[in-house]
Amino acid sequence: MATTEFNARRYWNKRLKRNWSLHGVGMLQLAHSYNRWMYRVRRQVFRRTVRACRLDVANSDVLDIGSGTGFYVDQWQQLGARRVSGMDIADSAVAKLTESFPGVRFERGDVSDDPPFDAASFDIVSAFDILIHVADDERYQRALRNIHELLREDGTLIFSEPFPHHRRVGNGKHHLCRRLDEVRDALDKAGFEIVSRRPMFEIMASPVDTEKRWRRNLWYKRLVPILDKPFWGGAAGGLMYPFELLLTRVKRESASMEIMVCRKRPES
Repeated sequence: MATTEFNARRYWNKRLKRNWSLHGVGMLQLAHSYNRWMYRVRRQVFRRTVRACRLDVANSDVLDIGSGTGFYVDQWQQLGARRVSGMDIADSAVAKLTESFPGVRFERGDVSDDPPFDAASFDIVSAFDILIHVADDERYQRALRNIHELLREDGTLIFSEPFPHHRRVGNGKHHLCRRLDEVRDALDKAGFEIVSRRPMFEIMASPVDTEKRWRRNLWYKRLVPILDKPFWGGAAGGLMYPFELLLTRVKRESASMEIMVCRKRPES
């Protein structure tokens, strides 16, 4: 039986045209009400990470890759970035973003192709939950090299992935979480050094990096059927929110999504 090649541009254009919301860019199997709580966690962890790394945001030009609905574009603006630009693979997202953020340059593009921005144009590049959608290893490496070229000297890459320790996780079609050692190797080859890696989530997202069957069963068989209901998803998110903020502050690693900060390595 012949297989149809996955078209990421078509997939995301259709998905975001139909559902341009935090639910559309978040976890579709969970209720919109629950996704909103997840993005509240993302906001706190993101800001905490930026402060901890002492990024000079006020004097930085920032590119957000995979802008979606503009959540992180808004965060960078609120933090006072000198200039924020955005890029997304979906035409529908670029059109909506251009309307929603007057004065911000948005371009349609795939980070694993030739980016529609000049080299050395940015001090910071962010790519949250984006690189896991580059399922091909060669294109993943190319995406990191492209980001490296877009950054100025001593520039910063901040992105999120699960970084599992034991095995790759994903469908291999349009979603692939590479092992931490593979990501480290790819970053090194692209010219980056890792500055920090901390949890983005611990209990509010799927535990992809665990060998404990009871924990996987708890999430997929017990929690997901509850969290996909609008009322119960919102109620559960509100209850879990303060515990998630505490856990992401005190834990060093997560079985779920993590946030990593890298610096462009000086040329030798």
